[in-house]
Amino acid sequence: MNNQKAVAALLQECKQVLDQLLLEGPDVSEEDKSEDQRCRASLPGELRTLIQEAKEMKWPFVPEKWQYKQAVGPEDKTNLKDVIGARLQQLLASLRASILARDCAAAAAIVFLVDRFLYGLDVSGKLLQVAKGLHKLQPTTPIAPQVVIRQARISMNSGKLLKAEYILSSLISNNGATGTWLYRNESDKVLVQSVCIQIRGQILQKLGMWYEAAELIWASIVGYLSLPQPDKKGLSTSLGILADIFVSMSKNDYEKFKNNPQINLSLLKEFDHHVLSAAEACKLAAAFSAYTPLFVLTAVVNRVRPFLKPPQDLSPGCFPM
Repeated sequence: MNNQKAVAALLQECKQVLDQLLLEGPDVSEEDKSEDQRCRASLPGELRTLIQEAKEMKWPFVPEKWQYKQAVGPEDKTNLKDVIGARLQQLLASLRASILARDCAAAAAIVFLVDRFLYGLDVSGKLLQVAKGLHKLQPTTPIAPQVVIRQARISMNSGKLLKAEYILSSLISNNGATGTWLYRNESDKVLVQSVCIQIRGQILQKLGMWYEAAELIWASIVGYLSLPQPDKKGLSTSLGILADIFVSMSKNDYEKFKNNPQINLSLLKEFDHHVLSAAEACKLAAAFSAYTPLFVLTAVVNRVRPFLKPPQDLSPGCFPM
């Protein structure tokens, strides 16, 4: 079911259903209600629980089981990507059924749950059209910060940097507010702002503003570490980005960054040289993301490799891939 064209077609169908409902009255047939319940009941208990928690706005980003745990057991090592991928067809069928039943909160919860997986399939544009259609059909529908930020990521990736910056700046200045979404606690707002700062850092990285990008990425790391339970996934991502920035930095920019009184690089054991700092950031990122593929880190390691001599500096212990 992970065929990109098939998924895009199902999402387009959901969008067409939403467009049709906007032209019709608010009535919902008993048949549509029953189908919605049947589709939801056919999902595994884990996914039903996640959909309910998303409806309750329990978290602003769908968490992995290992993401906030210090001690990780075997049961925590399965990534949601695998769980969602195995049931994607059922989830999209449930999305369509929820739309027909006009249960926009449940439909938005499913959009939230599948967002990250469908980003990997490169069909986020279609999914975001569904999210916008839900909001149009029922303006009080809570749209998760993760989904709003996805729009910023897609804008950034397509070169629409000003649009991405506008979305991120709005989230930061409004304390993470996204319409009718309700935060459970203040730390969730800090998490959303840390992610926004991280992406703003990536925008500056794309513009070749290495020093300014490094400042923002470091600020995101400080944000992730300040949470009651540090976000290992966010830390890993920011450290990988920082490593890439360090490799690109000039010596003068790195010295300026390292000597900034507001930045304490003691998190990195080696920070006398920008390439050594990149290597240390890679090591830390790998440690924090032990249960996810390290595609970005692998690319960074390949960039760092030519600078490190002798070759034994790249022993397996240096980069626990």
